[in-house]
Amino acid sequence: MKWTVLVDNRTDNPVLETEHGLSILLETEHHRVLLDTGASDMLIRNAEKLSIDLSSVDCVFISHGHSDHDGGLVHFMSVND
Repeated sequence: MKWTVLVDNRTDNPVLETEHGLSILLETEHHRVLLDTGASDMLIRNAEKLSIDLSSVDCVFISHGHSDHDGGLVHFMSVND
C-alpha cells in the first residue's frame, strides 16, 4: 500500500501548501481511496503539484464530520463525482 499525504498542517516538501486539516491518498494494486479531504481545495492544488489525478480515485472515506476533514469534499466532487 502506498500513502500520499495531500493535506496536513506540516510538510517536509517545500512545494506543498499546508493547513489545519487532513487528506491522505491510499493506493493499492486495485483501489485508490481518499481518506478525508482537508478543509479547502488545497487537496486539489497539492495533488496537481504531485501529478496525482484525483479523477481516478475510487471512493472517499470521511473519518468524522469536522470541517478540517470534510471541508474539501465539495471541491473534490468538482473533479470526481
